[in-house]
Amino acid sequence: MKSIYFVFIIFLNTNVFSEEKNDNYFYIDSDKLIIKENLLISEFIGNAYARNVENHFWGNKILVNYDNDKKIKLITIIGNVKIVRPNEEIFGDKAIYDPKLEKIKISGNVSIIQNGNILNGSELIVDLINSTSIIEGNNNKQVSVKVAK
Repeated sequence: MKSIYFVFIIFLNTNVFSEEKNDNYFYIDSDKLIIKENLLISEFIGNAYARNVENHFWGNKILVNYDNDKKIKLITIIGNVKIVRPNEEIFGDKAIYDPKLEKIKISGNVSIIQNGNILNGSELIVDLINSTSIIEGNNNKQVSVKVAK
């Protein structure tokens, strides 16, 4: 029984990630993995780290939602979120990455560090296709920026 479970885990680790492009695989590490096949969700819990060619995501927990074809639909990072992309680091409480639309939405105590500049807000939406970022404040706090000289 253990060998069947081990083979299943190896199979899952090699086929669980999006295969739309050969360079668009996601690799995920964590302390614990819970697979809910009937819900099409995998939970990576504890010291969770996901990465592809350009994006690196860290958090307390990473949830991977799949569509019916077992392709990645959404990746949700929860707790102590850190995202490292070329030339920038993003921090927040929660992030949702949609690999098909190539958009990342980060919420809760958002900070962006880019080329010595620091931006703070409550929500950030990054459009990776159009290279556009929108950061918003909320009723209690406006967007703030610290610009390097």
